Amino acid sequence: MRRRVFWMTLAGVPLALITLAAGTAVAFPAARHIASALWNLPDRLPALAENGQVHFEPGAEDYARRVSILLPAAIAQIEAAQGRRFEHPVPVGVYTTPEAYAAANASGSAGAVGVSAFGRVVLSPALNGPQTRRLPAILTHELSHAHLQGYISAYTWVRLPNWFKEGLAVMVSGGGGAELVSEREARAAIERGEQIVIEDTGSFTNLSEIRLEHAPARATASHRTVMAYRQARMFVSWLHDTDAPGFARMMNAILDGRPFMEAVDTGYRQDVQSLWQKFAETRAEGK
Repeated sequence: MRRRVFWMTLAGVPLALITLAAGTAVAFPAARHIASALWNLPDRLPALAENGQVHFEPGAEDYARRVSILLPAAIAQIEAAQGRRFEHPVPVGVYTTPEAYAAANASGSAGAVGVSAFGRVVLSPALNGPQTRRLPAILTHELSHAHLQGYISAYTWVRLPNWFKEGLAVMVSGGGGAELVSEREARAAIERGEQIVIEDTGSFTNLSEIRLEHAPARATASHRTVMAYRQARMFVSWLHDTDAPGFARMMNAILDGRPFMEAVDTGYRQDVQSLWQKFAETRAEGK
């Protein structure tokens, strides 16, 4: 699930930023996509009568009802794993045409099956068609991001490492976004040195990519992304499973808006590089 993510709560978007995005849209494709997403927020679409949280492009009513049925379980999964109730209900938009979906997802591309943008979740028509079996996991994955975004600022969100954000979302969703690479494949890649880079912070120059120390030979960009997602999930799951109270302390600090390195120290009294080394050694010993 390759995607570009740019997030901020709509209430926190300065008017000058919106104006800048609109004013520079012709010159910069990224700004044009952001301006398009602001103009096409899912909130502006019709909402289900039985669940005003779910919005739909006309023609996608049945899709919206499927999402509405799945929402309670997804919300419960996230709140249990991430340690708090949602700060507020997250609008979810579903689409029937790739064009409308691309206009709303802040990337301009219909290729990604789900995106969390501007505190909303938008879902591709593909999840109501050829990739319908992925819908529960992808919905939960994107809501994991939106849950964090409800508590922390846009700046703090961007400064969280991408491997952590995606690893957490894949873990909470039971594999959503990493379905095409198995844990066995990911473990073998780590042992070959084809492992994710465990960064301490995120960057405004890289809003979504999880970098690899060495990319697998002849791998496509999509395979590299999914491999990175799987490895990130394995590490985050290891952090959770080996010290659940420490994981809870770390998550609480993150949701309080504390820097990631400080949150890790609060949870584990170790730095994340040392924790990764222990994870890698444990995996190697378990062969």
